[in-house]
Amino acid sequence: MKVVFVSSEIAPFASTGGLGEVASSLPKALARQGVDVVSVMPFYRQVADGGYGAVDTSLRLAVPLGFVVRRAEVWKTEGAGPRVYFIRRDEYFDRRGLYGLPERDYDDNFERFAFFQKAVVGLIDLLRLDPDIVHLHDWTGGLVPLFLRHGLHGTGRTARERTVFTIHNLAYQGLFPAADFGLTNLPFSCFSVPVMEFYGRINCMKAGIASSDLVTTVSGRYAGDIRTPEYGCGLDGVLQSLGDRLKGIQNGVDEDVWNPAADRFLETDYDANRPAGKAANKRQLLGQLGWDGASAMRRPLVGMVARLVDQKGLNILAEAMPEMMKRDIGFVLLGSGDSAHEAMAQEWARSWPDRFHTRIGYDQVLAHRIQAASDLFLMPSRHEPCGLSQLYAMRYGTLPVVHATGGLDDTVRDLDESPADGNGIKFREYTAAAMLAAVDRALAVLSDSSRRGAVIRRIMSEDHSWARSAREYADLYARLSRPA
Repeated sequence: MKVVFVSSEIAPFASTGGLGEVASSLPKALARQGVDVVSVMPFYRQVADGGYGAVDTSLRLAVPLGFVVRRAEVWKTEGAGPRVYFIRRDEYFDRRGLYGLPERDYDDNFERFAFFQKAVVGLIDLLRLDPDIVHLHDWTGGLVPLFLRHGLHGTGRTARERTVFTIHNLAYQGLFPAADFGLTNLPFSCFSVPVMEFYGRINCMKAGIASSDLVTTVSGRYAGDIRTPEYGCGLDGVLQSLGDRLKGIQNGVDEDVWNPAADRFLETDYDANRPAGKAANKRQLLGQLGWDGASAMRRPLVGMVARLVDQKGLNILAEAMPEMMKRDIGFVLLGSGDSAHEAMAQEWARSWPDRFHTRIGYDQVLAHRIQAASDLFLMPSRHEPCGLSQLYAMRYGTLPVVHATGGLDDTVRDLDESPADGNGIKFREYTAAAMLAAVDRALAVLSDSSRRGAVIRRIMSEDHSWARSAREYADLYARLSRPA
């Protein structure tokens, strides 16, 4: 079984979050299932600057964009693990951000990613990869099924790979003006309601959903949520029409990266049988923040690593924060997002300098240390396709407190509802009051030393690895590629 895995980001080369982590972890897990995986992504500035040892293959691709032909270089990594090819054209990808600057997306994103997706198809043909499956991810891969079918010039193509399209976050759909359609060279019939037209605009997410053989998303609950008007982002009707061609497969944890017993970013390792190392990590992080002393250690530490946007619950967090900080807690927040939310988080740090710390941006080392040091991890997302941080929290013995939505509802079992096997705290009403009540329930668990110890050992021992999910994908690929 050969699979070409197409993603606009793959950790550690270049990533903005969950998609990049999945695109790194899942191919490795599939390889352990005997699947031959080749991955393709753009050659961003972060790849060039990251010291990853990518080399120029000397292969070149001619990519038509309307009446213009652009050249693409092909680079690759050499070493252990699934092969990764990079599509390089510095005009498009040698930039500060992957998709835009903090205040806006790049104006030419459609051209950039149409070029990338066409180059992927050109690479498949040039290398004669002959894959059984081409697996695409989010809107930046949504046109690939059409280029596989119609070719780079829109005149047809003989190969017929089967395609799987995974929705990581339906809210980001890749909407562009109809005037950009000429860059695709596709038959005009593709700019139609059944394929990609969406209220007079191009919708790349819709194109992937409508044109792929099978559509997956990252949790069972989210697969149901997005069929509803509330969470369907205008595509609920399209998704309902898929029937059993839409499947939810839960994301997992890459235990090569997220493992407190062997985490290169921690000064002290630990596991379920050696839990004392967790307290050492808390002491080390508090010292790093300048919060020394026994009183700081006694305070429960709340961790949060998230994009600072309303989707991640920042609106109810803002409402709750004055009341929350009346509790004797410490709070560490890492993330970036809307400028107003960033300013608000920095103001919280000024208001409670000895108990609230904000780091704007993303810091991989700090993200790991927050998980290891925190007593509870807060994820108040209004909606969450899957979520990985709650799984990391469990792995690191940190009690997750989550809003019961999407994959958070799938993976977290409330301790009050399931005393024997609960692994976190959930709140169902999306309000500041409900979130505060959930935090208080978590603090009550943490204050009961015997209960806390049993819960922490249990959640650290749970298996949230990619092995089961990779088997589901491998079985899905096999069924899809089997002759009818």
